[in-house]
Amino acid sequence: MTNKIEIIAEIAQGFEGNEKLASLLTKGAIASGADAVKFQLVYADELATPDYQHYQLFKELEMERIVWTNICKQIHKANKKIYFDIFGLISMEIAKKIGADGVKISTTEFYNNVLFDKAISEFNRIYLSVGGIPLEDIEKKISSLSKKQVSKISLMYGFQSEPTPLDQNNLYKLSFLKNRFPNFKIGFMDHSDGDLDDAYHLSLVAMGTG
Repeated sequence: MTNKIEIIAEIAQGFEGNEKLASLLTKGAIASGADAVKFQLVYADELATPDYQHYQLFKELEMERIVWTNICKQIHKANKKIYFDIFGLISMEIAKKIGADGVKISTTEFYNNVLFDKAISEFNRIYLSVGGIPLEDIEKKISSLSKKQVSKISLMYGFQSEPTPLDQNNLYKLSFLKNRFPNFKIGFMDHSDGDLDDAYHLSLVAMGTG
């Protein structure tokens, strides 16, 4: 296993379904020097039923496949990786077709075994969120994986509050995960307040956990 740290610029839903804004954020992420860029690939029907109060908001985050294809090309041209959060088989298949280098499976989809099994067969990089997941469930999910499958996975920890107060991050959990699952890559998802010094310091402290 390599000790190189990968830095991922998280755009998430910040593009707001706007093609021009997505392109600008992509340019900014590339200019930041990050190793990769990650978006949430949102399709309303994977997240909600039409009668849900925020269904239309999710619909407004959808973008045409050609837009995502062009963003992938833009990122690859800069020799960066592109990853997508996926929330079902629709977004997973589209991520594959448009050239994603890997996918992230969020905590909300941790128990979606069909999605996990399909993703691990289609991609070489899987980011699996484990924040808030009981230890026994993590162990159960990864216990039957082959050595090759293990090499594809990064276990991602982070308290999913925005912004996350400094004392709520519990960075010791990173050391715990590393010691408990020594064959897996471990990642930290920072949600600190961008206006505070925490945004600069927290990830550096996380690096100190190994």
